[in-house]
Formats: sequence, structure tokens, C-alpha cells
Amino acid sequence: MGLELWVGAVAVFVAGGAIGAAGILLAQWLVRKVDGPPSPRQALDAAEMNVLSAEVAEIGRHMRNLDARLDFTERLLDGALPLTPPPGRLGDAGDDGRVDPGQEG
Repeated sequence: MGLELWVGAVAVFVAGGAIGAAGILLAQWLVRKVDGPPSPRQALDAAEMNVLSAEVAEIGRHMRNLDARLDFTERLLDGALPLTPPPGRLGDAGDDGRVDPGQEG
């Protein structure tokens, strides 16, 4: 049955006035059921779908990167990753007994 037939039947049903507001609500419900909202894929063309797919893929890459950073930070704060002190400066005779190459001689 086409939409026009449904609308015509509902108009005759509502025009009788015997049901009143309930008939109007029923008619609106029937029209919505028959018409139905268009699916999002039908509303977008191929170019828009490609753009949206690329954006979703980029967001996925960012989320994986953030997840890896969060895992690293959690392991670092938990003590699973040992922290070593930074090496001494090259120009100083540090605690490790190294001498600046320019001072040898």
C-alpha cells in the first residue's frame, strides 16, 4: 500500500470525528510508521561517508596513542619502570671518574 492510500484512509478515519484526539494521534503514529526516518547512510552521499570514515579512523589512531601513553604513565607511576638518574655533564669530572678530554695531557 502506498503512502497516499494510508493518508487517505487516516483522513477519512479522523474526519469522522467519532474518535477525536485519539484518532489524530493514531493517524500520526501510522504516518510515522509508514514513512519512517531515513537511515543515516541513505542521507549521506559517498563523499561525506568517506570523510566521516577517515575522521573516525583518525580518532581511533589518536585513542590508541593516548591509551599507550596512559599505560606507560601508569607503569611509570607504579614503579614497574625503573628510573635511572641522568648522566653527568661531559665537561665535569663527575662521580664516575670521567675527565673532560680537553683537560687530559
